Amino acid sequence: MAHEAEFKSIIRAKPLGGWYIELIETATGEKAVCDTLDEYMEKIEQMGADYGPGFQVAWETDPEVDPKIMDIYVLEIRGLMQKYQDEAGIANG
Repeated sequence: MAHEAEFKSIIRAKPLGGWYIELIETATGEKAVCDTLDEYMEKIEQMGADYGPGFQVAWETDPEVDPKIMDIYVLEIRGLMQKYQDEAGIANG
C-alpha cells in the first residue's frame, strides 16, 4: 500500500529582497528551492510523480515575508495547482 505524499511549501524572503519557495517532501526530507512559480510547479510535479496528482501541500511563510505578498503568491499558486489538478482529472471535494 503506497503512502500519500505530503509536501511543505515555505515562502521565504531573500536577504537582498524578493522571495523564493522552499519545497520539502516531508516523508523523505527531499528539498528544492524555487525562484519562480513555473519552477515550483515543475519541481512539485517531479517530486510528486511517484504519488499521483492527489498529494497534499501545507503552506507556511517565513515571518520576514510581508503577509500581503504571501497572500498574492499563495492565490496565484493555488490557481496553478487547480489547473494542474483539472488537467490531471482530479475532482475537488
